[in-house]
Order: sequence, then structure tokens, then C-alpha cells
Amino acid sequence: MSRASENLAVLGLQWGDEGKGKLVDLLAPRYRHVVRFQGGNNAGHTVVVDGQSLALHQVPSGALHPGCFLVVGSGVVLNLDVFEQELSRLRDRGIDVTSRLLLSDKAHLILPHHIALDVWREERAHKVGAKIGTTGRGIGPAYEMKAARMGLRVGDLKHPDVLAERIRPGYDEVRLRLGSGAELPTIEAIVENLLKAIEPLLGCIGNAQAHLQDAWAKGEQILFEGAQAALLDLDHGTYPFVTSSNCSLGGLFTGTGLPPKALHRILGVAKAYTTRVGAGPMVSELTNATGDHLREAGREYGTTTGRPRRCGWFDAPITAHACRTNGVDGLAIMKLDVLDGMAEVGIVVGYLDAHGHPVGQLPSCAAEWADLQPDVRMYKGWQTPTRGVTDHQQLPAEAQAYLDALAEAVEMPIVYVSTGPDRAEGCVYPGTFLEPLLA
Repeated sequence: MSRASENLAVLGLQWGDEGKGKLVDLLAPRYRHVVRFQGGNNAGHTVVVDGQSLALHQVPSGALHPGCFLVVGSGVVLNLDVFEQELSRLRDRGIDVTSRLLLSDKAHLILPHHIALDVWREERAHKVGAKIGTTGRGIGPAYEMKAARMGLRVGDLKHPDVLAERIRPGYDEVRLRLGSGAELPTIEAIVENLLKAIEPLLGCIGNAQAHLQDAWAKGEQILFEGAQAALLDLDHGTYPFVTSSNCSLGGLFTGTGLPPKALHRILGVAKAYTTRVGAGPMVSELTNATGDHLREAGREYGTTTGRPRRCGWFDAPITAHACRTNGVDGLAIMKLDVLDGMAEVGIVVGYLDAHGHPVGQLPSCAAEWADLQPDVRMYKGWQTPTRGVTDHQQLPAEAQAYLDALAEAVEMPIVYVSTGPDRAEGCVYPGTFLEPLLA
């Protein structure tokens, strides 16, 4: 294999919504291939160019760059109707990506009965106070059917005669759970809709693993785009309040078929504060006017669902855990400008148990999170706006001190700071591995 390519993964370090889409969009011009390797349309990556916002849920965030070949890996679960809507919105902007798009024939499809099961479960869980807070998009059931060997792959759509047979086992199981009164389309209707949706994309289906291995062998640079984030990882997140895929580094390899040696750098992405959507532990959460201020100033409402995000100070313990789990090489800190004008800003530097004793590691069980309290260190805020600053040395002294403290708490160097939503609003730290990529 060629050693010429320097392949990079962009991974979230909190509970998602960190701003990964902006970074992938920024980096994409330096890469030949941009790969989405896991997740479904429960993830939304927002790209802002010249004040115009574009939300992408399944199309890789390199879509705006004509030199980028877009790959949807085998670890993704794909909703074809939503995917076509995204492609249509791109075409409305004069961007047709179908000539540079590859859908893995091993990626699984989200089907109507998966969505019905997801909604049914959440409604039942809500009644007993055990709601997870899923998006109701069918992602969990699609991965469940994949693991149970009852899933439908994109490649199956090339064989219409077997579709009903492949769909029936999972469909019948969902029908059994929901009861005969459940409103589900017939299997025949599902097949008809799938064949209609895939028709313009049949030429895009192929062996993504072979494509990426060939690209790696040729030394063509590959950019990997993660969905969600480490604390939502099925194995290493705050289980059971997690997503249904491995959105940490391991998911990259299973979701592409590339070996670990194909990856050279890992860029970890975190906000300058912390947010979370849905239920589950969040030790840093601020359920007061400060939390409300962060939500409004940061426009913290879900890209996919519009749900208000829970907000709190930057959480160093979860971010450090994510850095260790993913082998991160450097931090990208997003939305620093949201903290502009605050009298004080905080960093959760550790957790304390019910007796006030420091907790050294993140709990593995949901019950163990209940009594944890944040150990918060406060720093002087800044009144000079950071919005649009492109040289980190021009940031207010207080903001620089805050960032230094943040990096020290996580034990990871900062390589980039975002100072606004637009492509041009941000600071690349000189002398870091990111400088030549964003210069």
C-alpha cells in the first residue's frame, strides 16, 4: 500500500452536534474521497457558506466540492426517500453529485416498519418513564435487523425478485410486536417504493470497500466523516442513552472495510461548551438562565428534529474519555463566539461522588451517573467579540486563557478554533498537522 496518502478522520467528542460538518466542508478540497461510515438520517451536518445554510443528513459533507468523490460506507443505514430529498435540495442549488457518488452495496436500508417500531417503542417507554429520546427515524431497529440477519442491503435492490423474501422476516416480526391493528404499508408497497426510489441511483451502487482500498493503494487522500459522537457510541458512550452504531474510531474500520493502518490522523471535534439532545446523564448540564442563554446564543436546536438541546459548561472528563477512546491527535474547538459577552465561563474539570470525593473514570452503568456532581472551575469571560477572528493570537486574552485551560484539562492540544458558522470564520493553529490542510 502507498504511504503517500495522509488520511484523516473527523470524529465528535461529546454527544454530537459539535460542528463536524463545517470541518469536513473546510477540509474536503484537500481530499479526493469523503466517506460517511456509520449512522443514519438521525445525524445532521450543517454547512454554512456566505451566510447560506445547508443541512446534510446522509450525503457526505464534501458534497459542495466538485473534486470530491462521495462514499456512503457499509456501516450506514440509509433511508432512500430522505436521501433523494437531500440530492434534490443539492440539485436545486446547481449541485448534482450522482456522477461522483458511491453507495456501498453492503449498507443497510431503513424500511417503514423500522420507523414504526422505533416510534412504538418510544411511546411505550415514555409511559413508564424510560424514554431514550431517539429521533424516531428507525435507525435503531434497522441496526437491530442487521444484527439479527433480517436486514435489507442496498445491493439487494439490484435483485427485485428477492426483495419481498428478504423483507418478510423483519416485517412479520414487527407486525407481531405492534399487533394486527398497526398501520403498516404492505410488503408489495414497500418493494414498489424502494424500486422507484433506487432507479435513478442504480448506477451509484457498488463495492465501496474495494473502491476505498484501491484509492488507498493509489495514494489518493481519504477524509472520513463520523456521525454522532463518542459519548453516543454503542459500546463506549452513556449506555443505554446512545445511538445504535459505533461512532467512535472502531466504526470507521467496520463501516468501510479498510484496516487501521489506512488511517493517519484523527481530528477530534468539541464545542467550547457542552450540549446533548434526548435523555441520559449530563453532569455539566445547566438548568438555569445560563443554560438558556447558551441555547439561544448558540441556536442549540437539533438539525434533524428541531428539539432544544440541553446545554452546560465544557465537560473535560467526557472529552478526555473520547480523546483516549479515539486516539485523537488534536482538538477542534467550535462555537467559541457563543461565549462572547459572558461575565464568567466554566469548565467541568472533574466529577465528584455523593460524598464529595473525586471520580477518576466515567461510569459504565446508568445508575452510577445519578449522584455525580460537576467540579467546575470558573474563568473570567471576555467582552471583545471573537466572531470572525482568523488568528488565534488576536483572540481576547481571556478567551486565550480559557482555551489554554480547556486544552490542559483534556490533555490534548488545540489545532483549530471556530469563531462563527461560516467557512471563513475560524483560526488554524500554526505548527499543527491541520495548518497545511487549511492554509
